[in-house]
Amino acid sequence: MVPRVGLILVGHGEPPRDLPRHTIRKYFELLEKRRTEEEDKLFQRLEEEIVNRQRTPENDPYFYGLVAVAEELKRLQRFKQVWVAFNEFCRPTLLEALREACESEVDVIVVATVMLTRGGHHSEEEIPSTIEQAKTFCKKPIIYVWPIDPTDFAQFLLSQVEKALTRNLSA
Repeated sequence: MVPRVGLILVGHGEPPRDLPRHTIRKYFELLEKRRTEEEDKLFQRLEEEIVNRQRTPENDPYFYGLVAVAEELKRLQRFKQVWVAFNEFCRPTLLEALREACESEVDVIVVATVMLTRGGHHSEEEIPSTIEQAKTFCKKPIIYVWPIDPTDFAQFLLSQVEKALTRNLSA
């Protein structure tokens, strides 16, 4: 039997562009400091406001860029289901997507991130930690596509450079 594979595509996430400047300024100010209980409540409220804000192609092109990649992966019909997830600023979070995938009809869950180079906190620490947390409630195998082989990544970049050169120098 061929397993039904579900893919969770993880991106970083960005604050929406139409978020009031004072909101994002206060959020980052509180993010970087040791917070009092009152400040922590304000931080949590601001975080909820940011992640729950309605996304549009105009206010969050990053969100829609990741969704476009997920849609292309769905179109290729290699996966039973494809979900998107974000590390910050957007919903669903990776844990939310993992919960949904664990309750779905897929047999195996694959987690892949668009953050491809080593050295990033999200891809090297946060994503694996969230997967370990999910394994406490999910009885399906969860496979993390990490680290990305630098040779494979270099080949991908080379193909994109060659396309850009052809497109821009052939005119």
